[in-house]
Amino acid sequence: MAHDSTLRRRFASVSRESVLNPSMLAIWDGMGIGVAVVDAEGICRYMNPIQQRIDGFDQVIGKHITNLYVPHDIKCIPTIECLQKGKPILRRVYTYKTTNNFMTRTVTDFFALFDSGVKDGVIAFTSWLGEDILGKLGIRKSEGRGCNKPQTLYSFNDLVGKDQALVAVIEAARAAAHSSSPIMIWGESGTGKEVFAQAIHAASNRAAFPFVPVNCAAIPETLLESILFGTTKGTYTDASDKPGLFEEANHGTILLDELNSMPLGLQAKLLRVLQEKRVRRLGSHEEIPVDVRIISILNQHPLEAVQSGVLRRDFFYRLAVVSLAVPPLRERREDIPLLVKSVVANTEGGNPVSISGEAMRMFMEYHWPGNVRELEHVIEGSLAMMNEERSIDLNSLPKHFLEFYQKDRNEPAGVPVAQLAEAASIIESEHKESYYDYSVIQRGTVVSLKECMNVYESSCINNVLRITGGNVAKAARMMHLTPAGLRYRIKMLKIDDSFY
Repeated sequence: MAHDSTLRRRFASVSRESVLNPSMLAIWDGMGIGVAVVDAEGICRYMNPIQQRIDGFDQVIGKHITNLYVPHDIKCIPTIECLQKGKPILRRVYTYKTTNNFMTRTVTDFFALFDSGVKDGVIAFTSWLGEDILGKLGIRKSEGRGCNKPQTLYSFNDLVGKDQALVAVIEAARAAAHSSSPIMIWGESGTGKEVFAQAIHAASNRAAFPFVPVNCAAIPETLLESILFGTTKGTYTDASDKPGLFEEANHGTILLDELNSMPLGLQAKLLRVLQEKRVRRLGSHEEIPVDVRIISILNQHPLEAVQSGVLRRDFFYRLAVVSLAVPPLRERREDIPLLVKSVVANTEGGNPVSISGEAMRMFMEYHWPGNVRELEHVIEGSLAMMNEERSIDLNSLPKHFLEFYQKDRNEPAGVPVAQLAEAASIIESEHKESYYDYSVIQRGTVVSLKECMNVYESSCINNVLRITGGNVAKAARMMHLTPAGLRYRIKMLKIDDSFY
């Protein structure tokens, strides 16, 4: 294909260290296809959630590939073949069985990794194939409808944090869990949107019934409709009578992840299902009643998705009866120590681990573009490299985190200082009265640090709102905040934005 030569060039000089840095791990984790990385010895060093679902794995890191897959001949494992030859293997259709008896058929691209010309490992990108595709979409099928087998891995207890904005979202999610209204969860990649979705299902009266997650970006457009609604024998070659995911999720919850990747035509058909609570399998005239609660996830602001044309407006209104905006980690830095403690406890169990003040300071200052997921990877990497005193210090931190941290510190974030200074000058000259009495600080009156910071933060927000003419969305982008995060600050600080 036309892209083959480009792909070969892009991976020609990529090292394992490069693909395993925190920012790349955040990207791999968010992809709608399987991604796995092994080292030069054939040891698995990374596997994203989609790949784990394809293969039915839970704990794979540190295991040799021959302990994960059942080989008829070790040379027949494409990963080993790619590692030995040092050349890419593209679009390899492969039927295999894992050591936990998962049989699947996939199409995979394998790329050898090199460090200074020496073979350093393999990275593989995998998509599902075959008639078993329905069973490999992350679905935890129940033994029967209404069984008591848990359908989710997370509950509200797994949401760590005391930040007011996060707590408000959790409280809203708890309240919404007891209804059957559709819920839309949006936020940046790595913020924990699926954890919220699973927690809502687990706390609902549908908890004993299926929780069916499906990634709309992971499934080819030509297959998505048949997967959601089911098929009738004879609809197309090799088609059989199969229920769709809506039937599988009957009485339970279906999670539509990356909703903005769903084709517009299918959105219209799904809108009809939501209105009539009935599905029709492809090739059939029979309508099947379904009782399903829909939770959808977006990694962008839903209004932006509507305005850009990737999300139908009527579809948005139907699915966003309840809307939850999950704040990014940089907006709730006070939760970072709690999250670090939680990751350490989950990884190390009861074994004591200390964290140096310098390491914690860097965690608190870093921008965390990959959010909680990136923090988890950094902590896990640090635990693997910590010293004999079981302490996470600068020497334990992943090399790429240190590089990203330094780059983050060198680049000024948010609105340029000169621009803010100019705005402050304009405001000072045009308005004789200020919203805030800076004299409480200047005249030496004893005030709390929090009050001083509130005064300063209010001034900054007012300055940026003045620049944008009161456009909160634009102001939020300038300040590297989400619109919801900025509105929360405006409300908390009692800023009268109607003036602008």
